[in-house]
Amino acid sequence: MRILVTNDDGMNASGLVTLERAVQRLGGEVYVVAPEQEHSAQSHAITVRQPVFARSLPLTHGEKQRIAISGTPCDCVRLACIKLLEHKPDLCVTGINHGANLGWDVFFSGTVSAAAEAHSFGIPSIAFSLATWSKPDWTHLDLLVADLLRSLLAARHTQRNFLYSVNIPPIAPAKMQGAKITRLEPLVKGDNFEEREAPDGRHYYWPTWDERKAARDKITDEHYDSAAVRAGYISITPLRYDVSAIEDTALTPVFSDYKPGRALEA
Repeated sequence: MRILVTNDDGMNASGLVTLERAVQRLGGEVYVVAPEQEHSAQSHAITVRQPVFARSLPLTHGEKQRIAISGTPCDCVRLACIKLLEHKPDLCVTGINHGANLGWDVFFSGTVSAAAEAHSFGIPSIAFSLATWSKPDWTHLDLLVADLLRSLLAARHTQRNFLYSVNIPPIAPAKMQGAKITRLEPLVKGDNFEEREAPDGRHYYWPTWDERKAARDKITDEHYDSAAVRAGYISITPLRYDVSAIEDTALTPVFSDYKPGRALEA
């Protein structure tokens, strides 16, 4: 099995090293193609108006290739699949992200978007995130992730190129309650901006998170990813990227007999 590994925290991130150790336990050929710098919250951004550089690095964990990319997480996947790898990967795993990717965050996340990009190439893909923004404890996490991977790969999937987002609670594996198959939490708006003044007198705004504001919208139903993680469960969310809302029929009577030429008859 050929496994592509990438992330959005950068080539030197502890989460990437932990993920490498986990996939090595599965056997097969491991290819690490990751951003040379952090690209958190880059979503599905790709580079279009400047070159993308690829730099081979010394092998560190028994991988077949280790390549640092000057672009975004999605650049890493695209370049790996189109140019850098001789054969298409059988699996793509991303992370382990330092911080949760729950609810609406999947649309901002470079970690989840890199997995989604691989999914668009027909590659089964799994994004892993450790749900803490404080100093993480990576101890034994490679063993847990390796076990999760074996279980995920053993499932009878309804489609070959599946896409999962896995969020791990920041507690010791022995204290975790288990795993839940979840859906994304409805949008929680804890976003805020703190107004500050630069040394030259200009005002600017620093993005912050307002926990009190967000707490008003928190839910406790553990069928949702964020509630499951807060309760000590590993959250596994199957994703799909067809966001068409064709069931919305409000426009049908308006445009069923629409004639563009009428705009010129007025």
